[in-house]
Amino acid sequence: MKISSVVSAAVAVGLGVFVASAVQAGEASGRIAPHAERWEARIGGGIYDAGVFVPHDFNGGTLNGEILAPSPGFLAWLGSPRPYVGADVALSSDPVHFLYAGLNWEARLTEGLYVGFSAGGSVNTGRHIGPRDLGSNVLFHLQASAGVDVTESTAFQVYFNHFSNAELAGANDGFENAGARLVLRF
Repeated sequence: MKISSVVSAAVAVGLGVFVASAVQAGEASGRIAPHAERWEARIGGGIYDAGVFVPHDFNGGTLNGEILAPSPGFLAWLGSPRPYVGADVALSSDPVHFLYAGLNWEARLTEGLYVGFSAGGSVNTGRHIGPRDLGSNVLFHLQASAGVDVTESTAFQVYFNHFSNAELAGANDGFENAGARLVLRF
């Protein structure tokens, strides 16, 4: 097992513990799932190979977009995560595009500052990117984000996406990107 897979798993477990403890501590104060009842559109861009868990042998930009739905009532016991669907469209000479979906949790740190964590799955258009082998066209998706509310309906957010198969296939080079985006709530 690669060290990056162990670290990725530890980060995912740590974020899960954070979310679970934050749900118990912050549900009554409105710190957990502050936007759970609203639709949200996120649009922005970033760069590939910006993370610490990948080999840094691919260059290029990405356009990023996501839509988050209001949290369904039956997910309240999980901290009211919101279902999301998103896409990364590569801007490079050797592009790979990702379509992903899953659940998103958010916790408010201060009145205008919040952090988020997303977990789900993805499909991609290129298992082989240069020397890199993702191992599969179907991968897990993890995302960390931090945002600041500009108004009640707009925010600015930075994000980090990680795609990998968690060592379930023969190869698992993984893929990451980081960037910034505008958030519109309605």
